[in-house]
Amino acid sequence: MAKMFRTFALVFAALFALSLVVGCGGGDDDDEEAAADAAFSSASPASGDLASNGQITVTFDNDPGDVTASAGVVSGAGKTRTIAGPFTPGALSLTITWTNGGGSHTLTYNVTAPDTEAPTVTGGTVEDGAEDVDPEEINGDGTIEITFSEDVSGNIALQTEGGDDVGWIGKVEGTKGTLELVKGKEIGNETTYVIKGKVSDGAGNETEVSVTFTTKGKE
Repeated sequence: MAKMFRTFALVFAALFALSLVVGCGGGDDDDEEAAADAAFSSASPASGDLASNGQITVTFDNDPGDVTASAGVVSGAGKTRTIAGPFTPGALSLTITWTNGGGSHTLTYNVTAPDTEAPTVTGGTVEDGAEDVDPEEINGDGTIEITFSEDVSGNIALQTEGGDDVGWIGKVEGTKGTLELVKGKEIGNETTYVIKGKVSDGAGNETEVSVTFTTKGKE
């Protein structure tokens, strides 16, 4: 009788454990959160002229899921998508749709001839070939800026004349590139530095960046 009772207790314990496992599994499914609805935030360019070989960068407030467009090729992930041509010259009404939230948005452009002109450096904190640059002033500001003739993407870095990275943080956004000082990586006197990098415009035209400057001696 005792043996039968022990067998029954073991079977009951096993069934109870199995019910807990099954119950927990069902709870996991219930706890899964649905993807948040996404809404259109911005586009660059937002309107106006668009080169037939250009591209449009679209930003959402949340991940939009699958994105489609009535013209062009969509790529990217997260909150940002890129819609690249070729687009047909003339008036363009571009409708974008996305799955997370089931939204849509329409952008209008005037599609122009292909853009074959590469972006250029138009200015910045230092000019190419500049000498007697005050390092204390630059270190005090904590940044070096470089400007371009149009919106670009890419990267820039601050290097020594020998090609060693100085360790500043480089960022390219819109028409501006910025190098930000990292503490302990200040530039020194009587040294030649080069801002190096590569940027491209929305049509894929690339430019090699090379801006050389030399700091002045200690006073």
